[in-house]
Amino acid sequence: MYCYIYDIFTNQKKYEKQLSKLGFLLADLGIAGKVYRLNVLKNLEMVIEEAIAEGAKTIVAVGNDQTVSKVVNLIMEKNLPLGIIPLGDNCLLANSFGIKTMEEAVKILAARKVEWLDVGKIDDQYFLLAIESNDSNIIFCLDDYNINPRKNNEAVGIYNINISNYDFTSNPRDGRLEAVFAPKQLSWWQRLGKKENKQTERISVFPIKELTLNHQKKPIAINVDRQRTIKTPAKVEVLKGKLKVITGKNI
Repeated sequence: MYCYIYDIFTNQKKYEKQLSKLGFLLADLGIAGKVYRLNVLKNLEMVIEEAIAEGAKTIVAVGNDQTVSKVVNLIMEKNLPLGIIPLGDNCLLANSFGIKTMEEAVKILAARKVEWLDVGKIDDQYFLLAIESNDSNIIFCLDDYNINPRKNNEAVGIYNINISNYDFTSNPRDGRLEAVFAPKQLSWWQRLGKKENKQTERISVFPIKELTLNHQKKPIAINVDRQRTIKTPAKVEVLKGKLKVITGKNI
């Protein structure tokens, strides 16, 4: 049974037509299931426990990145496939899985191509995309050595899927995360004054399985999946093939 969890913001009137259309699309492809609508009296944890008790075999998050991120953190130990139907703004997670529109999402759910993907973990929270910070006081602490950004560098983050503006390979099925340092972004007038023959600095990428994020002076904020923050120090690790996701492409 498919369990469709509609985030609380989808109760707004402006989403009525889209949700009505969604209902028809799901029924037309024979994948209609039970709909759970979040509200002030029914939170996500309650809904997921109720759905599992009623025999849900697939959890589908209907909403944005925040919706998906919250669902992932509650189904990690449930061994249930995750489906995504993007709705509203900020749907980077869905796009990363080849799911661009609501209409595409329904077809992808019907095709049911399931991939086992790596999941990042920072302390007791999970992430699918990345943890990021532009604070140069950060330290990557590994077993035998530490990695500090150079004076003109900033920490970009640790990626399961590359959602940055930098060009590097990131594979959410290889059992590794990519820890990245990059040169600080220059303003247009700084770039103008830079000597043209000076070689542009490249990013530094370190494949890792586990490390501790620390700081040099004071705790810094780490952004998790661009949805929530956590303070250093924090332990980071990769959980290989931990989550089943219904995707629209090989990622």
